[in-house]
Amino acid sequence: MNNQPAAIEHHHLPIKIMLYPAMLFMLVGMFVGVFMAFNAFIFPDYFAGEYIHFGRIRPVHVWHVLLLWLVSANIGLFYYMVPRLCGRPLWSPNLAYISAAFWWFSLIIGTYSYPTGTNSGWEYAELPLWVGWIPIKLMFVISWLIFAFNIFMTILNRNYQKMYVSLWYVMGVLIWASFTIPVGFFAINWVSQGISRVNTSFFYVHNLVGLIFTPMGLAIAYYFLPKLSNIPIYSHRMSMIGFWSIAFLYAWIGVHHIIHGPVSQWLQTVSIIFSIWLFIPVWTVVGNLFATLEKNWHKYSESAAIRFIMLGNAFYLVTCIQGPLMALRNVNEITSKTDWIISHSHIALYGTFSFFAFAGIYQVIPVITKNSLWSKKLADWHFALNLWGSLLFFFPLLIGGFLQGMMWATWADGGSYAEFHNNFANLSFLHTTAEMRPWWILRGIGGLVILSSGIIFVVNIFNTIILKSEVALREQLA
Repeated sequence: MNNQPAAIEHHHLPIKIMLYPAMLFMLVGMFVGVFMAFNAFIFPDYFAGEYIHFGRIRPVHVWHVLLLWLVSANIGLFYYMVPRLCGRPLWSPNLAYISAAFWWFSLIIGTYSYPTGTNSGWEYAELPLWVGWIPIKLMFVISWLIFAFNIFMTILNRNYQKMYVSLWYVMGVLIWASFTIPVGFFAINWVSQGISRVNTSFFYVHNLVGLIFTPMGLAIAYYFLPKLSNIPIYSHRMSMIGFWSIAFLYAWIGVHHIIHGPVSQWLQTVSIIFSIWLFIPVWTVVGNLFATLEKNWHKYSESAAIRFIMLGNAFYLVTCIQGPLMALRNVNEITSKTDWIISHSHIALYGTFSFFAFAGIYQVIPVITKNSLWSKKLADWHFALNLWGSLLFFFPLLIGGFLQGMMWATWADGGSYAEFHNNFANLSFLHTTAEMRPWWILRGIGGLVILSSGIIFVVNIFNTIILKSEVALREQLA
């Protein structure tokens, strides 16, 4: 008598309808970003027009790379890994299809309406309430709630009682998003005018990164690194320390973006303290992932997907050193509102969490298509170009932004209004902007390299979907 458990038949269509469009939208978002890097900063308004100026196309770029690409890809990866961690199929594929319909319809209509002026003006919350007669925000929220309910029901009805750390992060993001998104989408318009509304905005903006993108990315890294390397995670206890410290700390630190602003000093101080404590989850995550490969480091050179996770882990360390540092009042005086912040956000959302998503896709696509990866060589090129493009993108903005802040700081020199006015006259704001041009050129070149890597990635993945791999072709011809 065969006592082996029956093989679980997983549903792959929900994964495909999230991952496939997400990769295409990633390319569009990258193209818009490169266009802005040149048209808005290196050759200002070379292409001019009402519908393509910076204020209207920046949210197009942001919503492509954050929602249409990264969150959509992460949802697809959740549809893959949650059922496997639970030992059962997705609770309801039909709910996944309904959620995807609402998700894609609301985001596509909302994002492509920005050039016509529907942007509400709040960063990362630009999605309009209505586009014509279509309730865009409501449809988006309904989509997320359906997705969250489906995932929770899958976990509730799981066959494996022990929960791996990735499931903790998955449940965390579903709960935390349930109050972060309503704050940014709706509550921000109910708060009284002035600094209270700005404070609410930064609560939303920073928690979008810290309580949605971070747990999504870490859930993926903790699942796919052991899968790709065939090595168990180094320490489950460390992973739990990281999870609960993020849950306790992250909601308090959004104010560190408005240090020295008209915000209560006690709130600024609390934000600074919690920002410094953020080193606790960061070091546990970084140490845990690196320790997993410590005795098998040769696997790093054997797999582009593993390299993406480990480089993303390194970038996670960099961005989470930047965050606590710029929370300090003396450092914030220099870095606030400069291109240092632009570097910081891109290291986190692209260098860390998009790299984790790339690794997950490299693992998932061959499984759900039952094809080998079409070209390992193209995957290696994808990683190499991303590495060099990211260095050209992130660190010129980091260095240039700091120098930009130092130039602004010279205006405060002097003990009288006359001395301040003289400094301001000798070094105007436009002069400090012109000084950034070499750094912006490097950023633009880095963006082009990253766009090239994205094209290679999408070609490789879609060829994996529709063609036989290079290895399979050679075996067939042999």
